[in-house]
Amino acid sequence: MSKLRVIRIIKKLSVLLVIVLPLVWYSVSYKGPKRFTNGGTELPPLSQVVAHARSLTGTLYDPFMGQHDNIGGRLGFIVCSDVPNIAYGLAGLSLEVLLRRDFTVHTAHYDSGGGNKPGNPYFHRRARNLYAYFKANQRLYKDKPRVGDLAFYKKAEDKIITHVVLVSEVKGNRFKVMESAPKTLVASENDSASPIQRGWVFMGFGRMYP
Repeated sequence: MSKLRVIRIIKKLSVLLVIVLPLVWYSVSYKGPKRFTNGGTELPPLSQVVAHARSLTGTLYDPFMGQHDNIGGRLGFIVCSDVPNIAYGLAGLSLEVLLRRDFTVHTAHYDSGGGNKPGNPYFHRRARNLYAYFKANQRLYKDKPRVGDLAFYKKAEDKIITHVVLVSEVKGNRFKVMESAPKTLVASENDSASPIQRGWVFMGFGRMYP
């Protein structure tokens, strides 16, 4: 193969990448709001919450996990806690506002070291803070889940809460969750056993609806 032919092939591939990569990025990124600081604290219709959670299906998990100045988030990728935050936020309930208000009442329940306080842009995106809210308000259960619950997990009993999913469907003793995690690659609706099979230790359901 001549050098000229190789150059032409490289140019064609370059043009193809310029066209394809933006399309791929667009198809696996979330293009809506992630912060809902003006949202209320009234519970929205549950069907809307589930619909908004499922609308995230196929969104790429942030490979940087929010680090490096949230570059992944800026590109439209999400972490686990973004699923409930976005689902409830788009439905009209701001979990960020909810946590901010609760922090003033139950400060001792939150690990505020290292600047982990309201005002920190990651405060409402940390699974352990969402867990603290439900625990402080005695709304944490280990019995049968309800749609809309947030289910919490950790890697081991002596570790902190690092994963959260949203219960999207309950049928008898089975239920499904909407989640975003490194091993799922993209946000997806999975069987409840999926997080456990990937090594997560279940720590309870945070009940949003009475």
